[in-house]
Amino acid sequence: MSSEAVTENTVLRLAEKVSLQPLGEGEGGVILRLDTGELFTVNDTALAFVSALDGNRSLGGAVACVAEDYEVDTETLTRDVVEVTTDLLAANLIERVE
Repeated sequence: MSSEAVTENTVLRLAEKVSLQPLGEGEGGVILRLDTGELFTVNDTALAFVSALDGNRSLGGAVACVAEDYEVDTETLTRDVVEVTTDLLAANLIERVE
């Protein structure tokens, strides 16, 4: 994994052996590492963000999608998402698209 800083131009996707499952309206979701069986819970906003990481869209594009759905300030959301992204990368739940 690259140690480069995460920016709005970083393109990400779910890691290969990871599954994302919504739990229901207002219930958030679960990220499952298929190789270890570890479960990670996420709130609705994080679920929407991770769902938008399709390997083609930049982090900024994913933020724009979430901001539209949740009517939140993109600057604040970007700050929060960069922090979450760093944690998700460290846990090998998402990966950079090179």
